Amino acid sequence: MSSQISRTLTLAERTAGLVKHVDVDQVLRRVNSSISVGHSVDLGWGRVYGGQTMAQALSAAQNLAGESRNLHQLSCHFLRPGDVKHDIEFEADLLADGKSFAVAHVRALQKGKSILTLTASLQTPEEGLDHQYQHRFSRDGKNLRPEWKKPQELESIFEHMQPYVKDIPAPLRPLYEHPQPIEVRPSEFIPPWEKASRPPVRANWVKSRLALPSDPRVHQRLLTYISDWGLLETSVFPHEGVGMWMPNMQMASLSHSMVFHRDFKLDEQWLCHAMYSPTSSGGRGYSLGEFWTEDGDLIASTSQEGLIRVN
Repeated sequence: MSSQISRTLTLAERTAGLVKHVDVDQVLRRVNSSISVGHSVDLGWGRVYGGQTMAQALSAAQNLAGESRNLHQLSCHFLRPGDVKHDIEFEADLLADGKSFAVAHVRALQKGKSILTLTASLQTPEEGLDHQYQHRFSRDGKNLRPEWKKPQELESIFEHMQPYVKDIPAPLRPLYEHPQPIEVRPSEFIPPWEKASRPPVRANWVKSRLALPSDPRVHQRLLTYISDWGLLETSVFPHEGVGMWMPNMQMASLSHSMVFHRDFKLDEQWLCHAMYSPTSSGGRGYSLGEFWTEDGDLIASTSQEGLIRVN
């Protein structure tokens, strides 16, 4: 094995790799359609991480709609597991292109079969009515929920996991051996092997460790990518004796939606992904989330339904 392959990548190289990872290479462009290719990365789960496919499909939609349109909503359905050994082809079609809004539909394919569909709505920027409900604030209305703490008070997932690295299953170990480009600081560290029952709520602060390209579309792709981290898992928390890393635990995303409310910079602002699961039933878990800045601006809302099955 060459030294180029075996050496440990620097954080700057991993950050640049992640930015490229959530983008796609356009190979064919028509007036209202395009074909692009995204490259798969194995994070240790044996299948493509859902956040990757969503972010790459979003990239295909953004490229087709053009830079003058800002993403405000996306909805995905996961149809089949992605194979990490193969690239993904993205077929994008512009379903509508009006004065204010454009709607793009994207199919992600491997071996000729759809593994994900995404519909994205993009808007020409405009001014309008602006408000947000302050339900995430303390009683004085000036601070975010105190139980979330502040990111400066918290340790990252990387730091929490260091005492356990040698015991982590080999395929997943690279995720925790080195700091990742997007730093995640949980308000409460809950080990993925924990099986104790707890309320179905959690909060993760996220921020890029290094500077990112200024293109806001890149920041939206990266937030889409990280939004899949831990959201569905929240629906498992209330159930005694059930943990993420149980061999007989089967979890898979079925659908995922995001609404983007305000501009943000993932390399300049800490964002708190506050999540909760209102219900689980019929072998499915359902979770909701919101991304907030430290100053109390609601940036984006998330929702996810997924399979949660104990075999």
